Amino acid sequence: MISIRLRLTRSLVLALFAVFLAGLSALYFAVRSEFIESFDQALVTEARAISTLVTVHDDGTVALAFSDRFLRGFDDDVASDFYQLWDADGKTLARSESLEDRPDLPAKTGSMQKPKYFFLELPDGKRGRGVGVTFEPRPAVKGTKVTVRPLTLIVAAHSGRLDEELRELLVETGGWAAVLLLIVGLLVPWLLHRGLKPLDRLAGEVAAVDARTLDTRFAMGGLPRELAPFATTLNALMARLEASFERERRVSAAMAHELRTPIAELRTLAESVLRWPDSRPPSTDADTLDIAKQMEAIVTRMLALARSESGQLTATREPVDPAERVQRAWQSLGRTAAARGTRAEIDVASAQVEADPALLHSILVNLLENAIEYGPLDGTIRVTGTAGAGAYRLAIANEAPDLTPADTAHLFERFWRKEAARSGGVHMGLGLALVREFARAMGWEVHARLDPPQTLEITLQAPLRAASATQAG
Repeated sequence: MISIRLRLTRSLVLALFAVFLAGLSALYFAVRSEFIESFDQALVTEARAISTLVTVHDDGTVALAFSDRFLRGFDDDVASDFYQLWDADGKTLARSESLEDRPDLPAKTGSMQKPKYFFLELPDGKRGRGVGVTFEPRPAVKGTKVTVRPLTLIVAAHSGRLDEELRELLVETGGWAAVLLLIVGLLVPWLLHRGLKPLDRLAGEVAAVDARTLDTRFAMGGLPRELAPFATTLNALMARLEASFERERRVSAAMAHELRTPIAELRTLAESVLRWPDSRPPSTDADTLDIAKQMEAIVTRMLALARSESGQLTATREPVDPAERVQRAWQSLGRTAAARGTRAEIDVASAQVEADPALLHSILVNLLENAIEYGPLDGTIRVTGTAGAGAYRLAIANEAPDLTPADTAHLFERFWRKEAARSGGVHMGLGLALVREFARAMGWEVHARLDPPQTLEITLQAPLRAASATQAG
């Protein structure tokens, strides 16, 4: 897997080198053009000098008052420059001594205003450059009128010096390209290393986090603006992880606390039976069964919570009447309510809501059982249900003298109970946690509030079915 650093290094090196190479290439061709243009200027100057020496007589004959000795290079001693002159019919009128009996120069011509420049192989076999022009010669006698036909003049010269300069220019350009590539190849990784230091530091801090350092928060000072959102997100994540781990620690400790008592009681019963088998009380088996039921209730509810939190709890949706379900749940708790002298005032309007019957029954039983168990003896539970604005609101209220407004934030946490309310019985602080998870599974909302004077109200809110919503409206 290629790293971002390596990918950036490659991309930047290639991009910068491509830019520098393009600049060097442009510079090379500009200087090359200057060299060639300077060479061409010398050629065209020679061509113009020769053309000024060409005259035409009254009889149409052309004369060239030019000697190869006049310009060194055109004679056969040096033989570095060449010229050839043709008339309009293509007949050669003059040749430089340097051509001797060698082949003619190529007749590539342009005007005197726009000469034709070209590279060619010279008659002596060497590389050269030439210029071709057409011009009208001047009369031999000034002021006379003669018929003038255009002449063609080709002037060429060895381009060895020019080729050597162009080669040197190309080598120097290639050398600078290599130097720039080396500089870019060394500078880009160093700059990236320097620029990515804050990211490396942040990555190192993240790598050092484990379960024991979840209280770590990443410093925002000194971070580049681009990394600040990542640090903010990581800090929020760390806060959630810390809260989650802390919650799990509390759950583990609470579960160990809840299981320790029944396990100790079970061990005590077992040791008593083994030590005094003949004096075994008749209630031993019943006590053992009660302890087993208590432990089973803890494990069953924990499994239900785990399934709900992992998304494995599925809820069916069918129309149910909350009034009927409340009556059925209260009837199932008749003995428990009678034992504590608790009575219920139920005023629940009939309606049709979408719910899972089994989950709704469990929710109502847990809420009513919680109200009975933690309310005062001979207390009253008020259950109200009203429909309106497309929603059904079901509220269960009971006196809660031991609770404070701050406690309502913890009511739906697993194993949370007021210390004074901890009693070993089957109420282990999981009922309201199950209520919240089951309500979520059905798409319902659940809220708790403490109203004066010390009245706890837990509210369930569910969307009405279309028919019921129309009637309520």
